[in-house]
Amino acid sequence: MKEPSCGSCSKTDPGTVDTGRFTAKLDGYYRSDDLAGAGAHLDYWESEARRLGDRRALLTVLSERLGYSRRTGDREGGLRAAGEAGDLLRELAPGGLSGGVVRVNIATTLGAFGRPDRAVAIYAEAERIFAAAGAGRTYEYAALLNNKAASLCDLGRTDEAEECMNGAIGILEDEGRHDGEIAVSLVSLAHLLYDRDGEAAASRVESILDRAWECVNSPRQPRDANYAFILTKCAPAFRYFKREDEARAMEDVAADIYGGAV
Repeated sequence: MKEPSCGSCSKTDPGTVDTGRFTAKLDGYYRSDDLAGAGAHLDYWESEARRLGDRRALLTVLSERLGYSRRTGDREGGLRAAGEAGDLLRELAPGGLSGGVVRVNIATTLGAFGRPDRAVAIYAEAERIFAAAGAGRTYEYAALLNNKAASLCDLGRTDEAEECMNGAIGILEDEGRHDGEIAVSLVSLAHLLYDRDGEAAASRVESILDRAWECVNSPRQPRDANYAFILTKCAPAFRYFKREDEARAMEDVAADIYGGAV
């Protein structure tokens, strides 16, 4: 199998995968919204990690595949990667923040593909790891809370989900470097309130969307590929709530960043 337009990701040691080079190249595909290229890149380096018997690199590749599967809606690939990544976590026992982050990634994928009960259990494992590492006010922990909220909503535990979303927003506001992610949390909160409370929540929903729009346009938010991805996540919510002008503006900016790929 030919490597898809990549320099040697195993340059440092021919017996291992250079995971830094692997992730840097993958980020390049995402910067141009080249999901086909990203998929080929993941396929190649998953195969190489298996061939080399590099189990830690395989865990890295599978963890990246989890995010890719959510972007592309690949349920089969996502659940396969989640299962094997979980096995590797137990085998390799990575501690600290990195082990918690992989668990969050696994849980988020399980939740996205219809297994919220299992996801919530894994989020609880990750929370214990974050607490032990003293990382309860970090961006990574905010991501845990935000993603856990989606699974709690699927389980009908909306009050707990609302608490998680507000917790994530509070952490990110204190941290001050992820205004775009605050916007994502806010639009999720708007959906939760409207789905649960109906028209009684309309005024609060509009206020939350105004706040999300401010975060989307924050001067602190870098206008990079991650920003474009954030815009593509927020735009459908704005359109759902009849805010067509804002939705279209976000889609246009995302398309410009991706070079017209949206």
